[in-house]
Amino acid sequence: MLTKTAPDEIESFLSDASFMQGGRVDRVVFPQTADEVANVLAKASRDGTPVTISGAGTGTVGGRIPGGGLLLATDKLNVIKSLVHTNANKGSATAQAGVRLADFQRFVEAEGLFYPPDPTERSCYLGGTVATNASGARTFKYGPTRKYIQRLKIALANGELIDIRRDEYHADENGIVRLPLPSGEVIEARLPEYRMPYSA
Repeated sequence: MLTKTAPDEIESFLSDASFMQGGRVDRVVFPQTADEVANVLAKASRDGTPVTISGAGTGTVGGRIPGGGLLLATDKLNVIKSLVHTNANKGSATAQAGVRLADFQRFVEAEGLFYPPDPTERSCYLGGTVATNASGARTFKYGPTRKYIQRLKIALANGELIDIRRDEYHADENGIVRLPLPSGEVIEARLPEYRMPYSA
């Protein structure tokens, strides 16, 4: 796995489209698989090392600007793994978090399909659009990104990988969602108590 520590090599990872200043980090790592991401996170957790996740740097709220520790760059998680036509007008694709939205849209269009989410910044990475439920003008007609996500493979801070499919887990009457982990433990989380804006 590629690691960069030289100041001139990591300088571009210390800022994003927010233009906030003050980013600092000891090293930048570039995993290429979900297992490598999980291993980096597990080691960082054991060592007490802060981790910042870095996408394409197109965010405007400073989310990828590190405050120390290590930065996990998704740049090399850039493979579109598969595309399956489910019928004449629909399909399903599997892609890594570091695939550029523009590349993904070109890929599916070449297959005669259409991926509607478009946050007006096509150089962003798919992982960032999923993490933020990115939206744009097309949202008014087609809905936001979350509507088009069927499955997520997620690396947790402890190094475990979970694979979640849409409609697999539901909140109980108290708004609590329980996710079983491969280790046998269960994560519990309460759903946010706010209403999403209307989306057609």
